[in-house]
Amino acid sequence: MIAKRLVRSLFIVMPPAEPAAALVFDPRDPDVIQRPLETLLRLQAEDPVHWSPLLKGWVLTRHDDVKSVQMNSGITSDRLTPFFESQKGEERARLNDLIRYLNTWVVFKDPPDHTRLRTLLNKVVTPAVMRDLEGGITELADGLLDKIAARGDGRFECISEFANPLPASVIMDLLGIPREDMEALRDWSMQLQPFLGNATSTGDKYETGRAGIVAMADYFRAAAQYRLAHPRGDVISHFVMLQQSGQITEDELIGSCILFLFAGHETTTNLIGNGIRMLLENPDQKAKLLADPTLAASAVEEMLRYEGPTGAVVRVVKEPFEMRGKRLEKGDRVYAMVNAANHDPAVFENAARFDIGRVPNRHLTFNHGIHFCLGAPLARAEARIAISRFLARFPDAAMATDSVEYMDTLTMRGVREMPMVTGEAVR
Repeated sequence: MIAKRLVRSLFIVMPPAEPAAALVFDPRDPDVIQRPLETLLRLQAEDPVHWSPLLKGWVLTRHDDVKSVQMNSGITSDRLTPFFESQKGEERARLNDLIRYLNTWVVFKDPPDHTRLRTLLNKVVTPAVMRDLEGGITELADGLLDKIAARGDGRFECISEFANPLPASVIMDLLGIPREDMEALRDWSMQLQPFLGNATSTGDKYETGRAGIVAMADYFRAAAQYRLAHPRGDVISHFVMLQQSGQITEDELIGSCILFLFAGHETTTNLIGNGIRMLLENPDQKAKLLADPTLAASAVEEMLRYEGPTGAVVRVVKEPFEMRGKRLEKGDRVYAMVNAANHDPAVFENAARFDIGRVPNRHLTFNHGIHFCLGAPLARAEARIAISRFLARFPDAAMATDSVEYMDTLTMRGVREMPMVTGEAVR
């Protein structure tokens, strides 16, 4: 009897195993917004050239692939024109103002237009200009920290009181516009952010983006007209000179001012905020930096790598090519996930470790090749000074909450708010 049961058991048909769930990258998923690396690093290991039906494009996660996209002349930086051209009738009409100014941005240009604009912009943001700004950045940082300390309650919101107003003030001084206009300009800039940062349609992001860019265009048009009559040594005066000599158009002047404002403070705000939080979450590295302030520049490079302000760099295929056995066709969108590439174990030893002394540190946060970030030297200087002064003033600072809410954007990485405590409020 026992033998018969054993024989029968050999022929029992077991139900088929459940197939492994397909790996999906959904940037709208709240868990992905908060912790994108969990999914992106799985893609890096299992499907590094991943087709996303949701994004209607390819998601790249390995360092070599992301770097190659940044260097590939067969891939265009002009991700907006195909989208604009696909819109018809009333849909296209409501985008006209966005088309008018965003199409002038050097970051969306390929040679020869990119070469022309980049050459002109390089004359504005020179190493000498960056060096001259450092004293003012230190003074700004100390002034903001003085205001926080003067309240005496040991509680503050790091983004709105420090990480944002510092780079915003610097870029406004560089442009030559009054700091008292900061709140209005930030509001308009934030109206534009969802249009540029969200890969999927989100409600009224087109109309909101249009309103923001029109308001900024009107503001900078008036500022340029004033500088035509009252020139100074600021960026707007330089742009006016270029326009008067026929080297740029009025739309390029206005568009470049909007780009300076938008890119010049959002990226650095997120770098400073993320960097401070990383130090608080890694007390051994915070102690290391406090003990040796000369590590500040190296610490900023690791902040750029570990959780930098750049999420995805978006490109469009011009000429078909193959990557890791997948064929990328003309017109396909490519999402080069910079933060995932910066955690590629093939390039970074102990990539999951935050190490302010990491050498070498070949992160891709500021792009590579002809689109290397024009403002990288300024962002590095601002972050180095801001974080050094912050630690010197508030060495015992701590988070006032167990969690933070990240902005819902694919192309940038930063938190909305970061409440903190210091002094007696810590205890």
